[in-house]
Amino acid sequence: MNVLIIKLGATGDVVRTTPLMRRFNGNITWVTAATNTVLLENLQDNVRPFSWEERERALDRHYDLAINLEDTLDVGQYWKTVKW
Repeated sequence: MNVLIIKLGATGDVVRTTPLMRRFNGNITWVTAATNTVLLENLQDNVRPFSWEERERALDRHYDLAINLEDTLDVGQYWKTVKW
């Protein structure tokens, strides 16, 4: 299973959202703010964190589940390019 999570927001929001990762089997791609990627690196072997500036790298696969926790126009436009 391939899972995509988009949660840019404040660092505290990202930390509070990390328990989601334990609920999924398979590969997790997480797009977040650049300052938050360090929180997700090496957290689990199956997690690929990308900064918002690197978001195009996350388009390399089809996702079985895609979770968007943002409500901004730029994330919505990016969301339309995701294969899920």
